[in-house]
Amino acid sequence: MFSFQPFPGMHLLIGTTSVEFLPHPLLPDDKDAVFVLEGGEALVYKVRTSKAGETEQPVWHALKVFKPPYRGRRTLKVSNYLAEFGDQPGLQLSRHACITKASCPELVRKFPELEFAVLMPWIEAATWAGMLLNQATSARYTLTIARKQAISLANVLWNLESHGLAHTDVAGCNVLLSSPEGEVQLLDLEGMYVPGLPAPEKVSYGSPGYQHRCLGATGQWCPEGDRFAGAILLTEMLTWWNPEVRARIPEFAETLFRPEELQMTGLPCWVAVRETLQMMSSDLLALFDQAWNSATLAECPDFATWTLTLLTVFS
Repeated sequence: MFSFQPFPGMHLLIGTTSVEFLPHPLLPDDKDAVFVLEGGEALVYKVRTSKAGETEQPVWHALKVFKPPYRGRRTLKVSNYLAEFGDQPGLQLSRHACITKASCPELVRKFPELEFAVLMPWIEAATWAGMLLNQATSARYTLTIARKQAISLANVLWNLESHGLAHTDVAGCNVLLSSPEGEVQLLDLEGMYVPGLPAPEKVSYGSPGYQHRCLGATGQWCPEGDRFAGAILLTEMLTWWNPEVRARIPEFAETLFRPEELQMTGLPCWVAVRETLQMMSSDLLALFDQAWNSATLAECPDFATWTLTLLTVFS
């Protein structure tokens, strides 16, 4: 149990930024319930922020507080490395501040759990996994939207790979659909593979529905770490417009393929996906097949190939 137990209306000062915790939207009468989302590695609070001494319109941010096994100085090192990438596609959440004893000594002394927590933009958007779960939204998903989102995601992952980086946990729950124009943003950047930085204590083996069957001891912690998961996610985006594909997915599924189906041939979903890709472009089918049949992550297509192929097919 954390000793850090914020309540609605509670204020903190992080540097020169005033942070106010918000009531939970589903529990407005509960005076102790704040707006918080719990993930496997952290608690994420939606907060209202303003600069101390200023009267500007408050803005929304997320305060991400890591659970003990995932809390450490490595978060600060990744934050410092990614600081220059805030204007790169898909990396808006790298525009964040990491709380340390040096930057906020009184705050960390009072709440030790806040050391290495990060304050970052709050983006009001659905995740790709949330879109898959929403039948009404799925029914409105068109080939035009599919093209835009797949190109956007491929470009984001190409940009990472060209800098020697890997997200290491590409999955529908870690991709925000941030604009009607198809733009996407990546979540959970703190676990990224960064050249020269040591691996985290717990390396990522990816998320169910996106994991290669032959991961080594370092999991997806490598420059090619996103290639298989990215290929599966791009395939989801490219084929979800087809009712024939959606009809083969169990209700309430958050992924196109169940974990046990990955890299297996002859299954109804695999057949429907391949038929849809073939209908769109034999080049796209070839990329999917290359990833699906790969023995290692390095054998999967790189994201430059994905991006250039998508741009050529949909030009």
